[in-house]
Amino acid sequence: MLLLVLCGAGSALADGIDTLQLRDQFGAVDSLAAHRGAVVVAVVVDVRRLSTIQRWGEELGGRYPALHFLNIAQMPAEGPVDMARVTATLQKRVPATVPVLIDIERRWATSHRLDTAAPNLLVFDREGRLAGQLRGRFSAERAAAITPLIDRLLAQ
Repeated sequence: MLLLVLCGAGSALADGIDTLQLRDQFGAVDSLAAHRGAVVVAVVVDVRRLSTIQRWGEELGGRYPALHFLNIAQMPAEGPVDMARVTATLQKRVPATVPVLIDIERRWATSHRLDTAAPNLLVFDREGRLAGQLRGRFSAERAAAITPLIDRLLAQ
């Protein structure tokens, strides 16, 4: 099933998610607000499912060089989380050119009511407003559903 949700132009992020600063596996800090002025795709997924985001990055990044990406790994809701262990694992398993922000408190998933068992693509306009979202692994059908929105936002 394909689900693309288009949000109204006034959609704002709850709970200060746009300014929430997260660290990646290399210690760098990033946030949605740091990308103001650019069209951003935030890919939010459970840390155990990170392999499902690679194809999205390759396909959309290759097609849209001006598109900014925030890869956000949500920690499992159950059990204690050790930041040092997660960081070390990401450094081993994810290419050094792909920063992954680590959301220990699951604030992105909670604020958007996301099921992170599959990737969630959240598309933000140049003002940082949520313009649309899509859930699922990469497929040609899903890409065809989200690219018109990205085309429109990049043309503005």
